[in-house]
Amino acid sequence: MEIRSAALYPLSGLAELFTAGFAGYVIPMKMSADALAERVANEDIDLALSRVVVRGGEELGLALIARRGRESRLAAMGIRAEARSAGAGRFLLAHVLRDARQRGERRMRLELFESNAPARALYEGSGFTIVRRLVGYDCAKPAAGVAFKLDEIDPAEFSRQLGLFLPPAALPWQLEPATLSAPPKSARSFTLEQKAFVYVSGLTETAVAIRGLLTVPPERGKGHARKLLRGLAAIFPDRAFSVPTLIPEDLAPRFFTALGFIRSDLAQIEMSLDLA
Repeated sequence: MEIRSAALYPLSGLAELFTAGFAGYVIPMKMSADALAERVANEDIDLALSRVVVRGGEELGLALIARRGRESRLAAMGIRAEARSAGAGRFLLAHVLRDARQRGERRMRLELFESNAPARALYEGSGFTIVRRLVGYDCAKPAAGVAFKLDEIDPAEFSRQLGLFLPPAALPWQLEPATLSAPPKSARSFTLEQKAFVYVSGLTETAVAIRGLLTVPPERGKGHARKLLRGLAAIFPDRAFSVPTLIPEDLAPRFFTALGFIRSDLAQIEMSLDLA
């Protein structure tokens, strides 16, 4: 087996390899070139540092690497089903970690679904340890929306507000201000009197995904976030609301359940490896 830079491949080829690598996964993922381009921009994925594992001229899998400062993230690692028992994943991960150490990085992070026992065993065997559990929420029928006046803002403003009040490492990589400041096309943000803010994406005719929710510290405990979500339900009536499986388990569970959200059956684990 050999390792190549993902930058040698077109986005369409990487998207096809990504889809093949996650076939039969906990949640099978079908990737397109456009969707991959959005992820590269949102998550600071560096294709020059991302890797493809090859055997006999056939691409077996890929690892997408994101970087910020002296920290990196294994944004995705997928191996074709027929190569998973041949050591391709272990071979690829070893090269990714070696590269990160050679770059002088201090830490690597990743997330995986809790039920993915083979991947967890691979990462733990390479020295990764669990940081926290990440959960999501669903609300098929939000409470009737109330016409609280919401002002639409640039998603970058939500990111700025989040950065003002966010403790270091409070959220996983995909919800950090740096990620949200490079929004996908579907992202929209709103505020209630500059006291509470929300960031949504994944908008369809039937669904809304809430990727960020913030009440500024002096205004917490006054019901602003609840009013904000009711106002959001008025803007997007008859749509199911969800919160992605990226929320630290101990972050506001009572808030969501009080509004009729139910915790998703799936959960993720955030893991970290000290590279020093």
